[in-house]
Amino acid sequence: MSAYRYGVLKARAIRYIHGFGSQPHFHICLQDARGTRYRASINIKSKAYPSELLYHIGPCAPEEAEVLKKLPDGFTPIEQKLPVTGLDFIRRPLVRKNDLVPLPASLPGPDNDLNEKIVALIDSAVSADADLYVFGDSWGPEADKPDYYFAFLPGRGLHNIHMNQGNARPWHGDNGTFRDGAILVHFADEDRWIGLFLAFQSQSWDTNDAGHAAD
Repeated sequence: MSAYRYGVLKARAIRYIHGFGSQPHFHICLQDARGTRYRASINIKSKAYPSELLYHIGPCAPEEAEVLKKLPDGFTPIEQKLPVTGLDFIRRPLVRKNDLVPLPASLPGPDNDLNEKIVALIDSAVSADADLYVFGDSWGPEADKPDYYFAFLPGRGLHNIHMNQGNARPWHGDNGTFRDGAILVHFADEDRWIGLFLAFQSQSWDTNDAGHAAD
């Protein structure tokens, strides 16, 4: 089980930075209604083979949509399935495994890599003043440490915004059930939800009650 605190951040995106380098992450700066800022750090390339992540961006229908809408802005811890149930790609799927396809972090050309797919989603959310619901593991606040990418203080945010079960070592300790990560975007004018779902190709989709690979 991860040492970080799992939960959901309700906020709006204001900036982002493309992932680059050998271990790229796509970074989103978000701000809640109180003006508190956070960073969502999204893996877009795996350290394990194969390196391309499985991804899907598309419509989804959260069972607890009305509860999510009523959550306060900011980070809400999820403990024992309260105040909402954590995400679980296997036991309570918002997306089917077969809907996810591998995609490189970055490639020459338009609209063919994860950086570009995420940019398109976040740009549409910003244009519509849509709320983002970021599920993942939180860090901070770090009172004396400005955020490394966006320089706000105190630094805080979420990571592990991907499937968090079925990992082999050395990521075995991140496994758990009902603690998968994703981003759900709610477009209020149309009452429409779009989800960003990511998983590593090295993860097993056959997991036991502790989230470890059953085999």
